[in-house]
Amino acid sequence: MHYLNKTATITNYLVENTTTKLRPAILVLPGGSYLYTSPREAKPVATAYNAAGLHAFVLDYTTFPKNKKVTVEELIEEVKMAHAYLSKNQKEFQIDPNNIFVVGFSAGGHLAAAVANKYPNLFKKVVLSYAALNINIADEMFEESEELTFVRRMFKDNLILGVTKNNPPTFIWHTLEDNVVPIVGSIEYIHKLNELGVPFEAHFYETGVHGLSVANEITSHEDGSCMDLHAATWVNLSINWLLKWKLKSLAVVLLVLRPLTS
Repeated sequence: MHYLNKTATITNYLVENTTTKLRPAILVLPGGSYLYTSPREAKPVATAYNAAGLHAFVLDYTTFPKNKKVTVEELIEEVKMAHAYLSKNQKEFQIDPNNIFVVGFSAGGHLAAAVANKYPNLFKKVVLSYAALNINIADEMFEESEELTFVRRMFKDNLILGVTKNNPPTFIWHTLEDNVVPIVGSIEYIHKLNELGVPFEAHFYETGVHGLSVANEITSHEDGSCMDLHAATWVNLSINWLLKWKLKSLAVVLLVLRPLTS
């Protein structure tokens, strides 16, 4: 774990390299309503991407208990610090500097989308998982009035309005059953991407509660909730989408190596 500042840390989950091969990297932004960063959307996500050959880094960004006055703008700067950390250590970690991605969940998806709007060239591609892109915070969602005020302030902006034609290619997934962050925000988001000609891939699942993470037994609760093996396909779908350039390169190599037949 490395401290980016007094309240934000980044944790490395590196794929063991036995050669000088450079690997893609992905920055993981867990959710938690900006009140905490969910461990279920941290290490399990990182190791899932590790299994596909990507280095992963989890950003434990500043949340309410650490700084009650933190702003989204300050958290965007922490994401930039995390990216700078990857770039600074790219040789040591064997990172391909041209293939650095970000994945965000719920509030982390809100943060990832905010970064994509403001700094569209920072990450090559973005993955948004049940992201809170445009959400109204109901009174009954939080008991403490101080927390309620804080969360409402953090989510006050409609990030769909900030999308431009320069936004990076985006992978987005959500579930119809999500009753915390309604799916309509993600649907409106892809309409905006489509309108502006931004490349995207979207997967909407019928079932699955909010906070699925990787949606398998690893992140399931004891009662079996937060597990939906159909929705869990988002992990491999996002990996294939992120590494599409690599798969195309492999296809070209195989074509060249294939014996010519008459």
